[in-house]
Amino acid sequence: MARFSALRRSAAVGGLVVVGVIALSAVPSGATVVCPTGIKPPSPYCTNFPPTATTLPATKIKGTSAQLNGSAGPNVQGGDITQYFFQYGTTTSYGSQTPTGTIGSCPSGITPPSPYCNVPKTQLVSASVSKLTPCTNYHYRVVASNPDGSFNGSDQAFTTTFANPLTNVKVPAKVKAKKKFKVQFQLKYRAQSVKIVVKKKNGAIVQTNNFGSLRAGKYKKTLLAPSKKGDYKVEVSAKLNCGQQTVSNPLKVH
Repeated sequence: MARFSALRRSAAVGGLVVVGVIALSAVPSGATVVCPTGIKPPSPYCTNFPPTATTLPATKIKGTSAQLNGSAGPNVQGGDITQYFFQYGTTTSYGSQTPTGTIGSCPSGITPPSPYCNVPKTQLVSASVSKLTPCTNYHYRVVASNPDGSFNGSDQAFTTTFANPLTNVKVPAKVKAKKKFKVQFQLKYRAQSVKIVVKKKNGAIVQTNNFGSLRAGKYKKTLLAPSKKGDYKVEVSAKLNCGQQTVSNPLKVH
């Protein structure tokens, strides 16, 4: 599409004030072409405006979710309706993408340029992402596209916070002295290390069981009950690289 307006940077050429002098040998169909006042395309004094995209810092960062932010648009007031999305992942190859959003709108049956359309030069945009891994560094960028082309915002990064990895921890209420018993638990995320500690009621450690790094999943671990009768507690601990969760359950040895 063509738009006619004065441009920001200017230079005198043969007495005519022009901006962004670019010879357009092949302008994309539907491109936003901006020309100096009184000049119509095709002309070496007209320029094609590609969309713009700027990646901004992420917000609302939690253990498994975050809000990605940016600014995008056609880069000229009243330009083409522009689509945007965010790419994100644990490397600059990204690998995941948010749903596509739209900047600008026109009434049904109307296409830009038109005084009935509302297409801003740029607009703040955002997208929420979930199912992230706690304590993990993520890269992301905003991407804008329209009939004039596409533009990638710069790469930015954020790190998710700690989130509890343990759930469904089960310990039998009573066990016989010196008898085997099972402790059940589930990991929602991979843990750097998992251990189960049996303590006396006063906090003295009776035994420690280290299981190293474990993937997400359900587990059943077999322990040996203390030799002396009494009241104990069983603590299951799972450590991530930015925090640790411990779940304690009472255990009566008879």
